[in-house]
Amino acid sequence: MFPPVVHRWWGVLVVEPAQQQRAEQLAAALRAAAPRGRPGDLADRLCAAVVRAADAQGATLCAQFAQGMSVPVGVSDPRAARAEELQFSAGEGPCWEATASDRVVVVDLRDADTASRRWPSYALAMRHEVGYEAVVAVPLQLSSGLDLVLAVYGPTLDGDPWWSSADVVVSALREVLDVASPPMTSGGPVWLDSSSTLRRGLVWVAEAVLVDHDPTLTSSRALAALRTYGAFEGLTVDAAAAALVQGRVSARQVLGRPR
Repeated sequence: MFPPVVHRWWGVLVVEPAQQQRAEQLAAALRAAAPRGRPGDLADRLCAAVVRAADAQGATLCAQFAQGMSVPVGVSDPRAARAEELQFSAGEGPCWEATASDRVVVVDLRDADTASRRWPSYALAMRHEVGYEAVVAVPLQLSSGLDLVLAVYGPTLDGDPWWSSADVVVSALREVLDVASPPMTSGGPVWLDSSSTLRRGLVWVAEAVLVDHDPTLTSSRALAALRTYGAFEGLTVDAAAAALVQGRVSARQVLGRPR
């Protein structure tokens, strides 16, 4: 599931002690942050703990659903929230790749050519609007079956790569979130109702508005229409969805049809 570590000795992949130690420090910070605060803010606290322990610039924790839907359940700060929003609007990026491959994805955004070949829309938006230099995306699945991705944003990929021991961090996240998560039949964990999650919920509402206007649409096609409309208008998917739900644009306009 996880990427090969960077050191090889006599044909055996080895985790450097400093890398293992850094991952264990990060895992300890996650466990320590869990009980401090309101249950609904749990994912935000975990992201903030990641930033401090990993010397990062931002972090997000997203739930990944079918048909291209990603929901931020936790963010460390507004800049990280913007980075997540841009990735969702682009419909591509390291979090999507981490989910699809079930592997940690590490990317140096300073390598513009490589990043642009992998994710042209995402790389362009990140360079122009956010300015992060690196992203590490770590996938995990809770016992409930919910798929999540932890994205950690940093200035560089120098130093001890804790993601070489990402299984240590994943174990801590699973432990903390599983304890805070009742069975999904009870309505889901409280931390899924964060302010970030509620904002993304407008996209589901907008999809329903479009499908109601044109019953031939599927949810994935409605989301694609929101992405296309947003790209032409210079809006994120979240902003396009809010405009539709609030009546500032019509379904016909979003679908590219005459008024």
